[in-house]
Parts: sequence; C-alpha cells; structure tokens
Amino acid sequence: MSQDRERNDQGQYVGTISLEDVVEAIRQTDSPVATAPELGEILDCSSETVRQKLVTLHEQGRVERRTVGANAVVWWLTDTENTVAEINPDDPFWSADPHGGDEPVGEEDIDDILYGEAES
Repeated sequence: MSQDRERNDQGQYVGTISLEDVVEAIRQTDSPVATAPELGEILDCSSETVRQKLVTLHEQGRVERRTVGANAVVWWLTDTENTVAEINPDDPFWSADPHGGDEPVGEEDIDDILYGEAES
C-alpha cells in the first residue's frame, strides 16, 4: 500500500476509492467471487476500505455476499449489475430500425424476418 497517500486535517486518509472502482476490481478478478483483501491488493488500499465499499454496494443491491469461513466473506456482482455493465446505451443497435421498414410486420412474417425466408 502506498505510504504517501493524502490525509485530511484530522490525519485520516482521504477516500480515493469509489464504489465504481470496487465494481471494476471485482470484474478484473479471475474468479466469479472476490474477498476484500484480494480487492484491496488490486486497488492498493486496505481491505477495510474495500469492505466498507462492499457493504455499501450490498445495501444498494449491486453485490451479494456469503460467509465461507470463520472470518472469510466472498463477494460477487449481482446479475443486475453484470447485465447493466454489459449494455452500452451508445451502441448503434439501440437507434437502428428494428425491422428495416416503415410498415408493421405481421405475425406470420416474423420468423422469415428473424431467420431468413424458409426455402420451399
């Protein structure tokens, strides 16, 4: 951990780790679950700092947790957090014409449009 981190007037470290930093660190792990000490190493901060952020993320419903030993807790992203992270609202897909025409598509034509016209 860096010894030259900024402190406030009371001598406490200034918080520089955001909730999003913790979420990204979880995504960077090689496992579907992570521990606070593991994430602390990734983020170059104390495991207590990460644990506090994880508790906040848990309260927001963004991560789940499970106690796996006397003092061991594993954390993982919720399905909602994973899904939201994968959607890029700027992707041209979201502004594309859904069927390539101005007229509504009849129910009988949906399969042909989705999968191509069936050969007769």
